[in-house]
Amino acid sequence: MAKKIHIYDITMSNGEQFENIRIEGSISRNYSGIATDFIPVENTQGQTVELVKYQILKAELVDIEE
Repeated sequence: MAKKIHIYDITMSNGEQFENIRIEGSISRNYSGIATDFIPVENTQGQTVELVKYQILKAELVDIEE
């Protein structure tokens, strides 16, 4: 069974915002715990950006793709 793609708008503690970030599965399920500090995500230009999970203030779920 293929995982669903979750699309988020993410706000960082420095005020930077990332829109339409695509993550396979939910962000809370994939990146819980202390073992994962960096979250690789793809931005709207198709570039991979590494976010530090401790600097994420808000991750708003925009859509889920099957």
